[in-house]
Formats: sequence, C-alpha cells, structure tokens
Amino acid sequence: MIDMQGVFTHTDYADTVERFNEYKLCEESECQHGIFKALHKDVANNKCPVCEVELDMKGVVGSSGTIDHFRPQSSKMYPLLKCEPKNYILMCNLCNTRYKESKFPLVDESKRAVTATTIEETYNEQPLLFNPAEENPLDFFELAFKQTEVGHVLELQIKASIPENSYEYQRSEKMINLFGLGYVHKDIHPDEETKKLRVDILTAHYETFIEFAQLVHDGNETQQALFMRDENRIIELKKYGFFQFLSKKQFHIY
Repeated sequence: MIDMQGVFTHTDYADTVERFNEYKLCEESECQHGIFKALHKDVANNKCPVCEVELDMKGVVGSSGTIDHFRPQSSKMYPLLKCEPKNYILMCNLCNTRYKESKFPLVDESKRAVTATTIEETYNEQPLLFNPAEENPLDFFELAFKQTEVGHVLELQIKASIPENSYEYQRSEKMINLFGLGYVHKDIHPDEETKKLRVDILTAHYETFIEFAQLVHDGNETQQALFMRDENRIIELKKYGFFQFLSKKQFHIY
C-alpha cells in the first residue's frame, strides 16, 4: 500500500484544483474529478495505491486506474462531498468496483456525517477505512512473506505494535479484509464483506521482493551492496510502497 500524502504537496496540486473549480463553474451538476488522475498517478508511480498493481496495463483486466470518491457520494452517505478534492482516491478498477464498491463502514453508524461539506467535518466519525492520501500505511501494517496452501504470497499484516482491542487494530483489519490483501481463512472471517485472498497479485509481489527482503532479513551487507548496484532494478522496486516497508524492516519471512 502506497503513502499518497504527497498529493496535497505536489507542485501541480494547486493548479489542478484551480482548473477543477473552473469546471465546476461551467458545469455545476458534474464534478470533473478525473482531472486529478494524472496527479495521483504521478505520486503513486502509476500503481494502484491499495494493491500496488501497475495501472492501465494493456490487456490486463482490472488494471485501469480511476479517480473515485473515497467517501461514497450517495444521498445516504456523503452527497455534499461529491466535489471535494480531498475526498478523491486513485484505485485500480478491481479495488474500486469489486472490493471497496460503495462501502464506508464506521465504528458507530449513527455518527455518519451525511451533511458534511468538507473532509474536516467528518473527523469525529471513526471510519474503519483510511485514505492513504490522508494517513501513512506504514503506521498500520507490516509485510509478511508466507507459504500458504495456495502458494507463496506477500500479504499485509496488522502492525505488531498495535494493541488488539484498539481502534487502529479495527481499521487495519478492515482494510486488509475488505481489499483481500491478507490471508483470511473462511472459518476465521465468515462475514460477507471478506473477500478471497488476491493470490495472483500477492504472488507476483512475493516474487518481485523476496530476494531483496531475504538480503535485508539476513543482514548480508555485502550482498545487499551488490544488489543495489543494479540501478534499473532498484528504481523499479522503489516505485512500490512495499519498498518503504522493507527499508524500515517492517516485515517477516515465514
């Protein structure tokens, strides 16, 4: 998962918001939120911030990137945040339409800020999902390289320092389960929102990072130095949020 907080400090953000507001003046009924796509893709290095699949890959189903509303715009959810730039999120088509859909669960559904006109007016809600453009995934997760009955996978796990009964634990667990980014046994999480593990994506990520992760894990500085000499490979690895987890040693190999 990629830290997207750089969206709001990006050199093009103010100009993009200005162009967005000009569109609103012309067409108040439609918010041209797609105008933010190029900006978000630049910060995300052309990857889905949630599952980290490369976006807009020719011939790959579900890889198309889209800007959508993090807090859903339906009349029962957040209709007045439809044109709020801070409410937009970049995701691949699968994360957006198959996994998140129009869900936005809260600890207490009675506290939903249906009349909110700014993101700041939602801060008392206690949502169970977080937008990586607002909060850093490194604060919630660590990585696990695992062998399961479905093969090798690189999954997200709840950060070990987070207390099990805490609000942060609930949020971390909901993000992992809702987006299918961790190994969830059907008998452990039978609720209908839980999706099957996304084996294809997480297997690909395992294969991409296991060599570097093993070198970091073993503390073999000589081999790490040799690995780092392959500049093209390192440039590609650094495009992933996973690289930050490895650099900070927030991972385990099982």
